[in-house]
Amino acid sequence: MSYRELAKQVSEDLYPDIVSAGGLVAALREALGELPSVLEVDPEEPLIPLPFARVAKESRFSQVFLAANERLFVVDFWSDGVDYGRAACVSLPQAAYAINSWISGTATIATMEARIDAFAPTAMGRSHEAGRAVDHQWESLLKRWKQDDERTGKSAESPTALIEAARKRPELRQLFPVTSLNALGFSRTTGYPFTDDCPHAVPIGNDRFRAHSATYRIVQRRSRGIDYKEAIYEVIGEGTAEEVVQMLVDNLPPNCGPAVNGTAEDLAKKKDGSSEADS
Repeated sequence: MSYRELAKQVSEDLYPDIVSAGGLVAALREALGELPSVLEVDPEEPLIPLPFARVAKESRFSQVFLAANERLFVVDFWSDGVDYGRAACVSLPQAAYAINSWISGTATIATMEARIDAFAPTAMGRSHEAGRAVDHQWESLLKRWKQDDERTGKSAESPTALIEAARKRPELRQLFPVTSLNALGFSRTTGYPFTDDCPHAVPIGNDRFRAHSATYRIVQRRSRGIDYKEAIYEVIGEGTAEEVVQMLVDNLPPNCGPAVNGTAEDLAKKKDGSSEADS
């Protein structure tokens, strides 16, 4: 599905039914009820600055947004913290049907493609469903950074060499790799939000890298009259890509891998449940 600008407010010209219903949340609640569906729409979220509605059950959820320049209901489909696909629905009943199909049962990507003409799966969704989310992430991450190097010229801040070195180590290869700006980190889950208890590394120029532990302190900063907080991570050491990768391996949490399906919250719940069972 191609990119579509999302509406920042409900247009009465494009969405008179949404306006008359009192908003997207109320309109979606009504559309689900007419299916009928037992799914509940989450209460409105005041911190989200767009017309928005969310429906969730167990490990699955969907979010609905409005297109800005045409009448379309833009829906995403998530499972275990992974974006499985999108759909641009021409009507709210169609969007409600798609959401109900995804969340109420155990619909697969193939099921959604057969039922919903507008459904477009993501590559990660296909890989996650096939049980190869970690492999896909390593492959796509390395491909993306290599393409960026070729397009812009490999810079001193490129993490490509670090990614190549890290994927050769089984201890790291079994984890879910993520990059934030040019930092390479690892999650013990394949879904977002990711875990934050693994070390990470950043390029520092001249084919050298710096390893940081997961331990950090918060520092108050001020720039151009704006106050903000910055996380300062503990430095483990510096060296070549291979040397820093060894530092990352040496500083992984005990009994670290492999990455499991779900989110950081899911993993924490499993750990809490195991602790209670052991006590």
